[in-house]
Amino acid sequence: MHKHVTEQTTIFFSVVKWVFLSSTVGILIGFVVSFFLKSIAWAELHQSDMPFHYYYSLPFMLVLTVWIVKTFAPNAEGHGTEKVIQAVHKHHGKIDVAVIPVKLLATLVTIFAGGSVGKEGPGAQIGAGIASLISTTLKFRKEDRKKLVICGISAGFASVFGTPIAGAIFGVEVLIIGVIMYDVLLPSFIAGFAAFTTTQFLGVKYTYFDVRFYQEIALDIPLIMQVILAGIFFGVISDILVTTVRKSSKIIKKLSGLTPDFKKVKVIRCT
Repeated sequence: MHKHVTEQTTIFFSVVKWVFLSSTVGILIGFVVSFFLKSIAWAELHQSDMPFHYYYSLPFMLVLTVWIVKTFAPNAEGHGTEKVIQAVHKHHGKIDVAVIPVKLLATLVTIFAGGSVGKEGPGAQIGAGIASLISTTLKFRKEDRKKLVICGISAGFASVFGTPIAGAIFGVEVLIIGVIMYDVLLPSFIAGFAAFTTTQFLGVKYTYFDVRFYQEIALDIPLIMQVILAGIFFGVISDILVTTVRKSSKIIKKLSGLTPDFKKVKVIRCT
């Protein structure tokens, strides 16, 4: 009897702990993502205020963005989602706090110049960065930090798109493909709903599409085959694109390594 009471008490306090932590993290991420989304809306609204077409500034903004990322937070490089996955699997969720402002600023500058970037990667990385910062500040264990970062990813995704359920599933299932971490499922849902509710409270508006008309589509075998072929085609193209970008990045890094270090070059004086 005593053992049963002890186990139930431990479970109760564990649930209370994660409900509190996930709610707090979700609310904080909701505030930051609200600022992020409103900044993007402001940037898109003022693109026409420039004395020339805003997309003419894209090459210069690209250089500025690369400089900002390389100088202040190299881990903010790329889409964002792959860095989060790497942090969860290889570093127990530890993420450099500089990623948060750098990723936000880089995304904002790129969108202002007309660059084609998404919000899901930055949202997930910002959410994970905030959760990692809280975990490091409170000196959490590695496993607890990893769980809280997953909650942050769910909250970031949920608040960016206004989809708390999809955000929770994204956090607990996509990071480990085919496996659902049930011990963090409830905290992820809570963090996602807390972030989503916060963004709504702060006036963020989401666009939702009515997809009920899909229910009226009849079973069309030729159409299904076309969709399957299209999926294969776009998958191959995506693989070629990713491989090309990866190979190009390696080649560029090798070329940068060939740059001579002038500090080590000895000056020969001719007499």
